[in-house]
Amino acid sequence: MTAQRFALRLLAGYRPSAVQRMASTTQRRALATQNVTSQTTADSGELYDVVIIGGGPAGCALAAALGSLDSLSRKRVALVDPGKLSEMRQWTPPADAYLPRTLQITSSNKRYLENLGLWQWCFEDRVQAYNRAVVTDALGGGAVDLAAMTLHGRNDTAFMVETKNLVSGLLKALDHSSSCVDVVERARVTEIEPAPSMWPVVTLSNSRRLQARLIVGADGASSRVRKYAGIGTYGTEYAQYGLVATLCLEQLNSSAFQRFLPSGPIALLPFPGGFANLVWSLDSELVQLLKTAPEAIFADLINAAFRLTPAEMGYIYSLLRSGVDPDTIGAEIAWRLEVFSRNNPDTNIKLPPRVAALSPRSRTSFPLRMRMVDTLVANRVALIGDAGHVMHPLAGQGLNMGLADVQCLAQVLEQAAAAGEDLGSAAVLDRYNSQRYVRNLAMQGIVDKVWHVFGAHSGTVATLRSLAMNGLDRLPAIKSRMIHAFMQ
Repeated sequence: MTAQRFALRLLAGYRPSAVQRMASTTQRRALATQNVTSQTTADSGELYDVVIIGGGPAGCALAAALGSLDSLSRKRVALVDPGKLSEMRQWTPPADAYLPRTLQITSSNKRYLENLGLWQWCFEDRVQAYNRAVVTDALGGGAVDLAAMTLHGRNDTAFMVETKNLVSGLLKALDHSSSCVDVVERARVTEIEPAPSMWPVVTLSNSRRLQARLIVGADGASSRVRKYAGIGTYGTEYAQYGLVATLCLEQLNSSAFQRFLPSGPIALLPFPGGFANLVWSLDSELVQLLKTAPEAIFADLINAAFRLTPAEMGYIYSLLRSGVDPDTIGAEIAWRLEVFSRNNPDTNIKLPPRVAALSPRSRTSFPLRMRMVDTLVANRVALIGDAGHVMHPLAGQGLNMGLADVQCLAQVLEQAAAAGEDLGSAAVLDRYNSQRYVRNLAMQGIVDKVWHVFGAHSGTVATLRSLAMNGLDRLPAIKSRMIHAFMQ
């Protein structure tokens, strides 16, 4: 990576303001399976001003944001996804469990969704607020308690929400609005091609052809829109997987806990009712070992990972690899945890509550990588969310960067429509790229550096980083400003 590109990461970025939302009405919009009245051309199909490819959190948030803007009320917008969005919209959460795929959302992004009238459609009783995170280093012994404080009149609180809960709420908001958005479900993109008019044409698996002034790629890390636009990517494969699961704790909890182990960071994130979300970074061999371990042993391993030394964890892993009887492994972990409790009676404040059980069949995993793009825009194309940036989940910033993309692009398009500009013109898209590209690079660079610093096993490095953590823990003003920078 060039020094110039690294320098760009350090530049300060733009914080877009919330856009004006349109007053809601009781009119409902149908989902995709119904025919839509559309302006068509003989060769190129239905004409749209904006076609959003991807019905995940970023795509649905952008669709809902554009549908709420007065200046775009006469524009035609389509949201396209191969999934069953109507079923997602009607999702009913289980009464006694939480889903393992979750998102962290900052207070500023939550306010943005509230201002648009979108957040209210989520099941808010399943959202957990927290304003404290305890971070520890297993090798060096460093610890920092990041308890948020009110700064500039705002409390820097984060919120944990299930991915399905957020997406379902956004689709409900679209369904209950009088927006200009057509939701096209169960439709896979089969081809994107430029038309003679230079407006790209999206061909779908249901034989519909959508011609758009602007295509927005919200279709994830393997974005087809990005590939069509010829936008290059570069980055890092971390050679690790994120193992996620839903946990049942022995007591209620509203704090987040993270411990950096030589094998990768482990994080416990709170949910209501004594539930929690686990995100554990591990190499492929350990992921398979832990995914197939008995659920009771897996719960014990989580308790051990937050308390025992790396050498002790290595020994326990060796027992698992050797096929030792689960009861024997459970007894070994219980004895070591008892010794830890006797020798460390005053450390409970920096430890998460013990895991009582694992939610059945909740373990799943995904590869960890960092992906940057050469640009967020191309000819009549803009990228948002994971299509434009992928990062390690250790700081919980993936969704928040995507929602920042949404806010910025929605504001840029709102201003362009009010000025009578072509929404897909280079001048309009360059404004979006100039405001988001460097800021995204900066956040990706920070998270990547944290991963590499805590991934170093050198005794000297471990000592230095723990000294830095312990020193930071004694400086509440600096801690508060650091939290504010991440949460706002």
